[in-house]
Amino acid sequence: MSAPVLRPARTQATWVAYAQMGAYGAFVYSLGASTALLRDEQFTSRAVAGLHASAWASGLVVMSAANRRVTRRLGRGGAMRLGSVLMIMGILGYTSAGPTMVTLTSVFIAGLGGALMVAGLSAFLAVQQGPSAPAAVSEANAMGAMAGLLGAGGVGVGMVLALGWRPALWLLAGTLVALEVWRGNRLAAFNIATPARVGNSDIAQPTLPRLFWWSLLVMLPAAGVEYCVALWSADLLREFGGFEDAAAAVSLTVVVTGLIVGRIVGSRLAERYSPEKLLIVAFAVSTTAFLVVWAINIAWVMLVFLFVSGCGIALHWPLAIARTIRVVPEQADRASGIGLLVAGVAIMIAPFALGALADVVGLRTAFLIVPLLSVFGAIMVWVRPVRLTG
Repeated sequence: MSAPVLRPARTQATWVAYAQMGAYGAFVYSLGASTALLRDEQFTSRAVAGLHASAWASGLVVMSAANRRVTRRLGRGGAMRLGSVLMIMGILGYTSAGPTMVTLTSVFIAGLGGALMVAGLSAFLAVQQGPSAPAAVSEANAMGAMAGLLGAGGVGVGMVLALGWRPALWLLAGTLVALEVWRGNRLAAFNIATPARVGNSDIAQPTLPRLFWWSLLVMLPAAGVEYCVALWSADLLREFGGFEDAAAAVSLTVVVTGLIVGRIVGSRLAERYSPEKLLIVAFAVSTTAFLVVWAINIAWVMLVFLFVSGCGIALHWPLAIARTIRVVPEQADRASGIGLLVAGVAIMIAPFALGALADVVGLRTAFLIVPLLSVFGAIMVWVRPVRLTG
């Protein structure tokens, strides 16, 4: 049975939030496409290369823990702008051709910025859109996926043209500068329903209900699956699909294309159908399709089912973060920050664990982490559903 149609309202501030999500997505998939190439430059193992994902996630975790305080100090708009600045700094350091410690530190700084960007825009869209938030957050993530396609594709095109993988990231840094010029001084538009100030104490915040903590468990597979696929699919295609370096990076765009299609279609479905049921279906689709990729070495079959898996993965994050905020809509920034912190833990652990395990038992066996996480996520949604309010 379908629910009433809940279409997002798209103001200028909404589009800025969407664009900032695009910049975030472009960095994530540029990082995924370039990690294997950077590993070749630095002569490191998969485990060490996987530390870049862990460093990125560490930045997400640290800043997510501080998100509410930063937001109270700068306002949500100011915090989102600071996120852009930190992301630019991180990109420039990551592309500096420095040693591993420099690139790891730079990715950590970019993670700090990414946390402010995503927590801020997620909370903003949640309070701005109300019952339409699942559709709006899916639209924002569709923008992130489309930009991710350009980021991953840009890395591959740079390799094909013998320009290297760095120009794609330099272009992203320039885009972030342009985004802040577009935003201008209109920061107050993002500050609706910002955290209440009760003295200088955080203790006065209401106690979060038990269902909120259950909802956080879904953030683990929602983030872990996407980042494992984003950061290691290129290696999977190189090792089992017979792809060259540039082709593997470009082929990662198949996953991102699946994310785009899934989020565009999913945002429309979220206007009409239960987001809880959609999330369970998304976990089922991504798991089934990825198992086909895992089992078969035929290049075109791997690409087709990576696309299908991407369609399912597309809805993991937007529906998971939206349901976490939906439990306590009156504390949107707090919920968004804690949700992103938990997701950061998953991003910090899952891709690194996959890379380290691959060094020991092989990449194919290590990739079983992906379907196991998806099954866990579907079970958690099923046993602890969150009702759509409003």
